[in-house]
Amino acid sequence: MNSPDSFPVIEFVYNGTAKFHSEASLMRSLHGFFLLLVCVVIFFIPVPAVGQNNSLHGIDLGDLDRKAAPCDDFYEFANGTWRANNPIPASMERWSKRWQAGESAKDKLHVILEAAVADKTATKGSNEQIIGDYYGACMDESKINARGMDPIKPWFAKIDAARDIASLQQVMADLHDIIVNAPFAFGSQQDPHKPSWVLADVGASGLSLPDRDYYLKPEPRFKEAREKYVEHVTKMLTLAGWGQKSAAAGSQTIMTMETKLAEASLDNVALRDPSATDHNTTFAQLQALAPHFDWTAYFQHKQIPLDVDMNVDQPKFMQEVDRQLQQTPLADWKIYLKWQLLNSVASSLSAPFVEEDFAFNGKYLGGVTEMKPRWKRCAESTDQLLGEALGKKYVEKYFPPEAKARMQAMVRNLLAAMRDDILSRPWMSDDTKEKAMAKIATFNLKIGYPDKWKDYSHVEIRRDAFFEDMIAGREFVEQDDRLQIGKPVDRGRWGMTPPTSDAYYTPLMNEIVFPAGILQPPAFDMTAVDAVNYGAIGVVIGHEISHGFDDEGAQFDFLGRLRNWWTDSDLKDFQARAACVADQFDHYYIEKDIHHNGKLVLGESIGDLGGAKIAFLAYEKSIEGKRPADIDGFTPEQQFFIAWGQFRGDEIRPEAQRLMVQGDPHPIAKFRVIGPLSNLPEFQKAWSCKADAPMVRPADKRCDVW
Repeated sequence: MNSPDSFPVIEFVYNGTAKFHSEASLMRSLHGFFLLLVCVVIFFIPVPAVGQNNSLHGIDLGDLDRKAAPCDDFYEFANGTWRANNPIPASMERWSKRWQAGESAKDKLHVILEAAVADKTATKGSNEQIIGDYYGACMDESKINARGMDPIKPWFAKIDAARDIASLQQVMADLHDIIVNAPFAFGSQQDPHKPSWVLADVGASGLSLPDRDYYLKPEPRFKEAREKYVEHVTKMLTLAGWGQKSAAAGSQTIMTMETKLAEASLDNVALRDPSATDHNTTFAQLQALAPHFDWTAYFQHKQIPLDVDMNVDQPKFMQEVDRQLQQTPLADWKIYLKWQLLNSVASSLSAPFVEEDFAFNGKYLGGVTEMKPRWKRCAESTDQLLGEALGKKYVEKYFPPEAKARMQAMVRNLLAAMRDDILSRPWMSDDTKEKAMAKIATFNLKIGYPDKWKDYSHVEIRRDAFFEDMIAGREFVEQDDRLQIGKPVDRGRWGMTPPTSDAYYTPLMNEIVFPAGILQPPAFDMTAVDAVNYGAIGVVIGHEISHGFDDEGAQFDFLGRLRNWWTDSDLKDFQARAACVADQFDHYYIEKDIHHNGKLVLGESIGDLGGAKIAFLAYEKSIEGKRPADIDGFTPEQQFFIAWGQFRGDEIRPEAQRLMVQGDPHPIAKFRVIGPLSNLPEFQKAWSCKADAPMVRPADKRCDVW
């Protein structure tokens, strides 16, 4: 085992082999590697394709809106007809070919789960038994409805039995065991200064509205949300057996307590700065920060030693928790914890709770008009809590090895393009470039599924007790996370399940991850020409790579440590270029008075800009000397850009747009298409756009980061 102070890392050298190095020896090796890259042209690995070129298809012509000019509104041109012909389903907040593919993947999960339910020979503790019984219990809606709120009565009784704040804190610890994280959260986190080690993390939690601004901002939409929220809490408490008067009074108590916690919380922009939540803390310091909480008893409950390395995300928040422990009546705390529990598990209770929970969170906040069918909600729940048991069956059935091989080749080409791009930056010094090359060289790639699967055999799942199964699943997830604390980082762990239609980058691991669920059309199509795949999944790959060098990722070095590796002048130049992107997105409006917060979406927008650029460079490099023919009147370059426009072509409900603009670090789809492309001379050239075209930003406003 490695001590927390040693940093053995894997260097991915260009021939694809991996070596372990100390930090010093790796930097010496990378210095030579950097010098070599300056002198040679990087070799691009051919991407294996299926069949002959004439058997592969291009972009979907039927999606195009020919009435829109590509240089005026490329978003409308690329996917306008598809959106017009495919309205958002009643159960969805957003809709596109990408979202449609994600929902279709659940049809595959449905097949797997129905087969598991029907399997009467599955051994107890096997993946088949666990997912089959969990899903089967979830689908037994009549039994769930017959139980009403009975499943949570023992938990309510436990809260009621607390005689004082000290005994109530034991109840909080019990609630944390089932991921009811109120009023704070406790879990594992990589140490940002020793990223080979896992420390304990105390985080802010306990709010039920989407974020702190919903409690505090004076605009009418937030004021209305607060009013609707109080009405919703009152209805839920009434369903739980409270009288109308006590439920109304209880909802006001909850709103008051949560508002105080919100006032002490960081906003979404501040939370994007890793330094804002970096507070290495000893146990003694934690006890001094919140002295009215019995941390010794809590750590004993969690089976965590008192001398564990620890971080407190938001000290001010924990001080407010402590103040409320001292000043808020015990009766009010009981009301608050009952609500936090009820709100957390409402979707697993009988129909009246499910319907009221959906009425507020789905209909009011998200604009969705009907719930997804029961089978799909049960499939999602199985994936959420037992994801690798279900995911193992998914990849066995639906993820071919050749898809993984093609993705690996594309990623290698994108990494090589990123190297080329960084080395060509005239504003970046050789010293900073060398450190950037170190980061590129140590990128870790995960595709499809984990090499080692989680073991669920000890999770007690029964066919006749869905609520208890859900609790058992939550306990597994909590324990699986907590057991990482105080140990070396397990680099084989995944942050998403294999069926997930998404991807991610994590700066502490310096890794990019692409689950099997995203490796399907329209993101990745084994029967499409390379221009289409580079324009869709290629830009996604480039996006995740670029996260290593966005405003947040750029604060972490090649070992995943939170520290500055830039020269002062290079950092200043980088920040000015990032500010250009923030300013661009500040001016994208979804309604008259509602626009994106450029600082909130900065990381994702840099990722899109860098991703589109390096994916295009990688594609152009891959076809040197063997230029493909035009297809359906479109050049390979045009096919590339259309593929991005079609992959990102979401239609989104107004309510969901407001949620995204307020709290999501991703811009809405329209601006994820026109925003980055309007900065690229390559796009302008591909479509012969005039300098004053709407899809061409003026030279003095053009953003160029990577």
